[in-house]
Amino acid sequence: MNKTLSPTGEITDMTVPWLFQGLHAEKKTGTLVFTRDDVVKKVYLSAGDIIFAASNLREDWLGEWLARAGTITKEQGEASAELVRKTGKKQGAVLVELGFLTPKGLVEGVKFQVRQIIISIFNWRSGSYAFDESPLPAADIIPLTMSTGNLIIQGLHELEWEIVRKALPPLKATIGPAADPFLLFQGADLEEDTWTVFSLMDGNRSIEEICCLSGMGDFNTLKAIYVLLALRMAETGVVKTGKEQEFVCEVVRRTAEAAGKTSAEPKVARMLTKEELRKAYDSLNRQDHYEVLGVDRGASTQDVKKAYFSLAKLYHPDRHFSPEMADMKENLETLFMAIHEAYDTLTDQARRERYDLDLSSGMKKHGAEEEARAKQPDSRAAAAVRFSEGVKQFAANDFWDAAESFQWAVRLDPNNAEYVFHLGLALSRMPRRGREAEEHLMKAVEMAPSSIKYYLELGDFYEKHGLKAKALAVYQEALKRDPNSQKVKEAIAKAGT
Repeated sequence: MNKTLSPTGEITDMTVPWLFQGLHAEKKTGTLVFTRDDVVKKVYLSAGDIIFAASNLREDWLGEWLARAGTITKEQGEASAELVRKTGKKQGAVLVELGFLTPKGLVEGVKFQVRQIIISIFNWRSGSYAFDESPLPAADIIPLTMSTGNLIIQGLHELEWEIVRKALPPLKATIGPAADPFLLFQGADLEEDTWTVFSLMDGNRSIEEICCLSGMGDFNTLKAIYVLLALRMAETGVVKTGKEQEFVCEVVRRTAEAAGKTSAEPKVARMLTKEELRKAYDSLNRQDHYEVLGVDRGASTQDVKKAYFSLAKLYHPDRHFSPEMADMKENLETLFMAIHEAYDTLTDQARRERYDLDLSSGMKKHGAEEEARAKQPDSRAAAAVRFSEGVKQFAANDFWDAAESFQWAVRLDPNNAEYVFHLGLALSRMPRRGREAEEHLMKAVEMAPSSIKYYLELGDFYEKHGLKAKALAVYQEALKRDPNSQKVKEAIAKAGT
């Protein structure tokens, strides 16, 4: 199965859930339009979160859903629809004006309507889709942030078995957890059977072998596998680096332990308050990896892992969907990535030793650039050493380590465009770091506008994300710098097709 989908295309087996998850992962803002014959359904997203949906089908209108649910009577629905026709007002506003709904009831009713429209799209086996990144029509939508994972699960529950079976990979295919922590710890409410199946995935077993081991029967096991694939928590036939494999094995081991102790994956006991989140974010720049995880310098690897798995669930952005948390999303993502970076460093013996050495010399991972340069007399020489390490790590596809090495090189020698460029390259190969990657690649271009390779890499980055117009603009700017560059001309020709 491909991990990416085109911004436009035809609907097939797993198109719908993969579209939602892909746009959620890339934090896209825009309108996803589904079309089949004369039916048009639109799903609106803001920074990757589903916030609203609309349909041109009468049966999907708010009054129709509320009447079928028994929230209003059929007569009230017809009376409100008549007033909508006369005044042009929104039906929800009319229902409140007439006293048929309270404002709170309207919000719950719209949530129900939106959820049902989205779930209905999961049953489409034909038709087309297109994602439009134009600004959202604020006048036409009522923003309602919902869990993408839970919407996918609800949609999948409505599917017929024949559809599920057809969409699954061959039974001999090996299957394992994804290496992206955002996907593994997403706030989707999985059933006990699904966690049990997930606990059997080690990246080496085939779907057939998991069916034999689960003890749940093929039907329930394959349904659980379908859910995990649709949520992108699992993937088939993907070769992982040693570090990624170690990480996913640890996730599976802990899931297996939890499945043996309780009837379902243990849930986090409480939700964080906004004040707690703000305090944690404000403290982040002053903390080293040990402080981020809340462990002491002598903590064992097991202590680090225990702290990480607790915090990863607690701080995952998908857990915080209340309206008062809307302005905390980017802070949560930064906190989550800092927690994972701390885990990644402190569970690798070589990296941990190097990091401890940095700490002992007075340089903290999250310290200011000025502090780092002040503590390192020969900063350019040290930056060159870190950059060399990063190049080797990047060549070995060890992008997490490479990014850390390049970050240090940039801290120690911030005016070196090559260091900034390579940091952007490493970030572009990592999940959920697209925005940072773009920023560093753009900065490299600004710092060294005569370097054509920087333009080519930035343009390639845009192409991979389906942004052809931006890619062409970058290539055309490069051509102005070097009108004779064959590579640039080839890139323009390719982007224009």
